[in-house]
Amino acid sequence: MDYFYQLMGVADVQDLDLSSPQSWTFVIMLTVALIYGVMLHQLYNVYYRENEPVDASLSRSLILLTPALMTIFWVIQFSLPLSVGLLGTLSFVRFRSPVKRAEDVAFIVIALACSVSTAIVKPLIGAGLILIFLIYSLTRNFFRPASLSGKNFAVLTFNTKMDTRLTDLESEIRKARCRSFEFVSSRTYDGITSFVFNIANLRQVHLSDLTHRLEEMDKGSSINVFYPNGRLGS
Repeated sequence: MDYFYQLMGVADVQDLDLSSPQSWTFVIMLTVALIYGVMLHQLYNVYYRENEPVDASLSRSLILLTPALMTIFWVIQFSLPLSVGLLGTLSFVRFRSPVKRAEDVAFIVIALACSVSTAIVKPLIGAGLILIFLIYSLTRNFFRPASLSGKNFAVLTFNTKMDTRLTDLESEIRKARCRSFEFVSSRTYDGITSFVFNIANLRQVHLSDLTHRLEEMDKGSSINVFYPNGRLGS
């Protein structure tokens, strides 16, 4: 039995006692990791704000992901066999749905970094990373170009099965007298490619012209336009 505990990286059965300092350290770090997950959940909404589509499922999963990863790293750091076995176990883990944006992957990596920092009992590293990302998010949102704010600001999504180039879409948007716009993201899933744009000063008279031009590119396309927080002016 002693050999078994040594093999698994547990020197003594008493190490599993909740009254031991190491166990209380784990509980504290697990709580900190959970707090970091909640902070990342809020930071996700701050980062995208109201101008871009938000993946609510990914946002909520950050709360569960951070403490779960922290627990994994906490356990395997005391056992080499568990570390090797984890490599084989995680090889079967796959994303069942594609991640829409590279920025979404960045949030997962930040959650991973926060988990590692708490697992090695250095939570200030994770706190500093979240603080840096928060400052960047606030700067990105509140100091963005004035042309992408105010009334008549719209978010356009263009869904097509055709092999459509981004430059062609941008050309049609300009022809519809939409000078101030920003390409947000694109993704392909089940043969359908979705393009997302932020467009400023998209008035109703320009909207009809724009949708007509996009429909001419692909008769079977799906075009969606919405104005966040009712920012459609007269």
